[in-house]
Amino acid sequence: AGGSIPPDRTMYFRPEFFDIFGLATFSFITIIAVWSLKTRRPFSRWAVILFLLIGLAGLIVDGRIVYITYIR
Repeated sequence: AGGSIPPDRTMYFRPEFFDIFGLATFSFITIIAVWSLKTRRPFSRWAVILFLLIGLAGLIVDGRIVYITYIR
């Protein structure tokens, strides 16, 4: 009846572990946006700026979490 999780159903990784994948994803988005801005293709300018903003925001958030959890 309670809200406890049985021991065999617990997570093996801390949630912060998955921020490493977020860091890689946001790095990729940022690199694609910068590449597109430099070469002036293949996305429209508003889409590239949106990619760049999302990528940078994600890098800052996930990068901070990874830094605090694993590096510092």
